[in-house]
Amino acid sequence: MSLSEMITYSTVLIRCEYSNGTVGSGTGFIINLCSNKENQTCVPVLITNNHVVANSVKTVFEFCKADENGKPIDTQIFSFIYQGNAWIHHPTPSVDLCCLLLAEALNELQKKNTKIFYIPLKTNLIPNNQNLDELSAMEDVVMVGYPIGLSDTYNHKPIIRRGITASHPKKDYQGKKETLLDMACYPGSSGSPVFILNQGAYTTREGIAMGSRVYLLGVLYGGPEFNAKGVLQFANLPNVPVPVTRIPINLGVIIKAERILEFENLFEGVNGGK
Repeated sequence: MSLSEMITYSTVLIRCEYSNGTVGSGTGFIINLCSNKENQTCVPVLITNNHVVANSVKTVFEFCKADENGKPIDTQIFSFIYQGNAWIHHPTPSVDLCCLLLAEALNELQKKNTKIFYIPLKTNLIPNNQNLDELSAMEDVVMVGYPIGLSDTYNHKPIIRRGITASHPKKDYQGKKETLLDMACYPGSSGSPVFILNQGAYTTREGIAMGSRVYLLGVLYGGPEFNAKGVLQFANLPNVPVPVTRIPINLGVIIKAERILEFENLFEGVNGGK
C-alpha cells in the first residue's frame, strides 16, 4: 500500500449516543504506545478528544473486517459497541485528549475468531525536535477523518482533506503545544489525525528532496469561528449537529502529537500490552 492508503486504515468512525438523548459522531485513531522491540510488546490504544465521548452512554466504533488471510474486506464493517467508561484522560486536564485501551477487546475478538483489519500508527511517526527544525512555516498537511459523520460507506473509508500549516509547526501557537491549520474543519472531524505526508518529493530548506515523508503532526480538536452576531470566538468542533449560528472560517487547531507520548507514563506496569 501507499502511505496515503495505509493511514486510512488507522482511523475509526465513532458514533455516540449521549445521556441527554442526542447523537453525534467523531473520529478516533489507533496507535501503539510503549513499544518494546525486545519483548515485542506494545499498548494499543484508541485516541480521540474528550469532548467527543464525554457523557456518551453508547459508543460505537466501526472497523474494517478482514478475511481468513488477514486482508481487508473494505466493503464489510465490524461495529464494536462500547458502553463502559474506561476512557483515560490526558494527565493535563486542559488537553482535550483521551484514550481507550484496546488489548483486552482485541484479544476477545481473536478468541471468537472475529477478524478485523487496521494499521496502527507508531510513535516513531511523531516528529522530534530535529524533525521540527527542518520544517518550514508552510507545510502541506492532510487530515483523515469523518466530517459530519461522512465516509465512503461502500468501501468503508474515511475522508481525506488537504490544507497547509497556518502557524509554524515548530512553534507553540498561542503559547500552547498546538498548531494552527488552514483547512476546512467541520463537526465530526474532532479527533482526526493530521499528517505531513509527502510522496515522491518534498520541499526542504535546501531545496527539493526526493522520496517520501510522513509525520503525525497532531490531533484536530477545534478552531476559531464567527457566531451569528459576527463575534470571533474559539470553540471545540461540535460532535452534535447544531443550527447555523456559528460560521467556521476554515481554520483548525491541532494538539501537537508529542502530547500523545505523555500517556505512556500512565501505562507503566499496565497489563494492556499485546
